[in-house]
Amino acid sequence: MLEGRQIIASMTGFKTFAERALKGTLAETPENVWNFLENIAEKIRDGARKEYEIMRSIKMEKKETDSISVRHDEIMPWDPPYFANYCRKKLYDEESICDYFSLGVCMEGLNMVFKSLFDVTLENVKPEEGEVWHYDIYKLAVTHRTEGILGYIYCDFFDRKEKPNQDCHFTIHGGRMKEDGEYQLPIVVLHLNFMFPGSFTPTLLQPSQLENLFHEFGHAMHSMLGRTQYQHVTGTRCPIDFAEVPSVLMEYFVSDPRVLSAFAKHYKTGEPLEGERLMNFCKSKRLFLYSDYQLQVFYALVDQAFHGSWKSDTYDCSYTDILREIQNKYYGIPHVKDTAWHLRFGHLVGYGGKYYSYLMSRAVASRIWRQFFKDDPFNRENGERYRQELLAHGGERHPSELIEALLGEKPTIEMLTESLVEDLRQRSLIPA
Repeated sequence: MLEGRQIIASMTGFKTFAERALKGTLAETPENVWNFLENIAEKIRDGARKEYEIMRSIKMEKKETDSISVRHDEIMPWDPPYFANYCRKKLYDEESICDYFSLGVCMEGLNMVFKSLFDVTLENVKPEEGEVWHYDIYKLAVTHRTEGILGYIYCDFFDRKEKPNQDCHFTIHGGRMKEDGEYQLPIVVLHLNFMFPGSFTPTLLQPSQLENLFHEFGHAMHSMLGRTQYQHVTGTRCPIDFAEVPSVLMEYFVSDPRVLSAFAKHYKTGEPLEGERLMNFCKSKRLFLYSDYQLQVFYALVDQAFHGSWKSDTYDCSYTDILREIQNKYYGIPHVKDTAWHLRFGHLVGYGGKYYSYLMSRAVASRIWRQFFKDDPFNRENGERYRQELLAHGGERHPSELIEALLGEKPTIEMLTESLVEDLRQRSLIPA
């Protein structure tokens, strides 16, 4: 695959596939991406090291108290997910917390946020016969109080046989201005994999599913609120390092206790999620952020190296050799001999040269959150400004122009790096 992509790059006049993939994006060039990722790697190194020390102390404690056999006293690459989950379980019980997140109340929460920010509501409408591909598809009309229907969202929420196990948003057709002066309304699909409700129990979302629901609706509302002349640049049809901004921003809303307390309630008793249970749940989202970001930087650097012109210290090296060199240089946990996790790193296929987009989008989204919504996540005036300055334009204008218009400053690599680091300083439980 990588060799084939390099052939494509050469045929189209680019030195590397990464250079081709980044043309027209917020980052623009592989050099800018490397600069962004290396700056972050340096600034978060100490914070990540402290988190690994905490994980190691827990590992040693469990070794003593639980009398378990531990082959490696140091933290290994497969350890962080385990210890993050272990610490989350000490803050809240996942099975009982799900009782507060039935799909119905989560949809009410989304409706509340969108009503507050954009004056729009999500209205369930009956599909016409033959309109949907399965009986359990919901059709939502996104309706503005004064502007009317802005578009439609088909919600394919439930897991079923032969359905791809991937959460995503995709467009059936985008919005555009038609020749007769009318606007063609956007139509999109939200594709998720929730458990079908039982006879006496509604669909209850796990914390990760709740976050994914808000994330994907961020994409959907980008499509709904886009108002462009041509459909090939509407909504999410923009550079990928900008397309993730609205969806990542929604993750900040669903992590905020003021937002959660406004909709989360027990499906049986109606008891609201509040007090210590609420605060511990929100606190769990701030665990081990430095090490998680360091892992994402490592992934993004591997993606850049594989699709770019990595200068290896090893003569005639393999891709595993490149992985090892990058891991040992930039990641706080050394490479383990005879491992090659990149062979199942699916994002190398879909994101080729652009995996950094998640981090760059988070840098922008965190800046928007702090500047417009941190003090008041339901601010109507700021929501409208966010819509008009950023969401409405899709890919018809360069991302840097839209970000500068909204934030009042040009999104340089230095600004984006500092924004991401500041977000870590404010949210992390570990002082760096």
